[in-house]
Amino acid sequence: MNPSDYQDNNDVRLLSLMSEGNQLAFRQIYLRYWEKLYPYARNILNDDGLTEDVLHEVFTNIWAKRSETKIENLKSYLFNAVRNRSLVTIRNDRFTEFDEFLIGELVLPAEVEQEFDKVDTVSAIERAAKGLPSRCRTIFYMNKFQHYSTNEIAAHFNISHRTVENQISLAIKHLRAELGTTMFIVMLFL
Repeated sequence: MNPSDYQDNNDVRLLSLMSEGNQLAFRQIYLRYWEKLYPYARNILNDDGLTEDVLHEVFTNIWAKRSETKIENLKSYLFNAVRNRSLVTIRNDRFTEFDEFLIGELVLPAEVEQEFDKVDTVSAIERAAKGLPSRCRTIFYMNKFQHYSTNEIAAHFNISHRTVENQISLAIKHLRAELGTTMFIVMLFL
């Protein structure tokens, strides 16, 4: 069968085929609903990059859990999933430009600088960063150690600028939790 053969199938049939691992049925679901879901999510998030991320997560999740999830009404399920994922994204997206400004303006106290040896600090950062997902860790290293801009990283991975910012924010939150505040401040100045 080719992809156009699936256009006439109703949602129930597409879900049934998808649950059996049929990628063409999943593709038809994606094509059928992506353009309807995009403006809905964009209206909630007010950001193209976040909107794309949310839609990607929802469709990835529906494919990954295709054999486990029982969906009665696909349209309703997708709109609810997008709404819920959008609200979670808003709730978790607390790292603002003001936060970045404050971090950029921090001055390292002399006693803290003397307390930590750079080699030990880098070693601690590397150990803590091992707990990050691979792509998140790579984006963090590219930004903080190799000094790539978020635009350069976004172009390298073919992802949105906002996704790069989110990944760096997640890495920083993880490292702050792992290293503690004092060590985290030292890390910022390396």
